Amino acid sequence: MSEPPPSPRLPSSQDAGCLEHLIAQQQLPLLRYATRLLRDPDRARDVVQDTFVKLMAEPPGALDGHAVEWLFTVCRNRALDVLRKERRLRPLAD
Repeated sequence: MSEPPPSPRLPSSQDAGCLEHLIAQQQLPLLRYATRLLRDPDRARDVVQDTFVKLMAEPPGALDGHAVEWLFTVCRNRALDVLRKERRLRPLAD
């Protein structure tokens, strides 16, 4: 029998404070960045939410002081994934 996939880790109280601060500090800049890439605020909010969910799944200390860079990289990659998916689906709708 195989083990179930690991669930996202729950932050400790110390991690939670750091995480809350990072979200409060970076949420708006990430939202503006994703909106520029996608030209759609609703999809941008989904991408930013996915970005923070992935952040919560990272082990403590994995980002080693590069959390902001990591967030913007993950946000960009997720936005590009959304655009690629839409481009693949568009010919079917025509």
